[in-house]
Amino acid sequence: MAELSTKRTKILLLLILLIPVFFLSSCLDLETNIRLKKDGSADASLTYFFNSGSADFGRAFGSDEPWPFPLTEKDFIQQSLRFSGVELKRYRVHTASDGSEEIDVRLKADSLESLSSYLGLSIAVQYSESGGSILFSIPSADNYNRADSQFRENIEKIIGDSTFTISFQPPVSPEESQPGSINGKVAVLEFSLIDLLRNETPDSWMVNW
Repeated sequence: MAELSTKRTKILLLLILLIPVFFLSSCLDLETNIRLKKDGSADASLTYFFNSGSADFGRAFGSDEPWPFPLTEKDFIQQSLRFSGVELKRYRVHTASDGSEEIDVRLKADSLESLSSYLGLSIAVQYSESGGSILFSIPSADNYNRADSQFRENIEKIIGDSTFTISFQPPVSPEESQPGSINGKVAVLEFSLIDLLRNETPDSWMVNW
């Protein structure tokens, strides 16, 4: 539990530090897609949408891990050295004509547990004779509601309608997503970053298959 609390604190610190970045980019959307294969290995894709000028913001704060996920290509390479079992297959950056930036990452892992450690997430997986389930613990920013009201108002104006979306594809079609929804072979959960700050997201996400 102490490790999870640390990750939650990191989310809050990140968002506080991100104030200058959000002034540059009114929208920051994060998409994470995870696929668990029948042999227990896993693939993942991460997509970040934000202003191109903020791509290197992490190093500006003097922290090795200011972001809940790796961000720059160097981050991903360093993570591969720290955590065995995960390989960086692709890292691409696309800059649109309006200056917005999309970072597209593909990862290959020998297990969901390895991928979870690599990304700094808390994902527990269980298997049964008929299928299996995952329990994804959603980080929270426990201290945000104790911050100054004017500060919170400014943060929420800056963040706007920014979202975080995670999808999970089990070895067979999912039967239940609680909360979230099922779209064919994929379970999907989406919430706003403001709800994350306000602790108005669920504590966890469970997918059964």
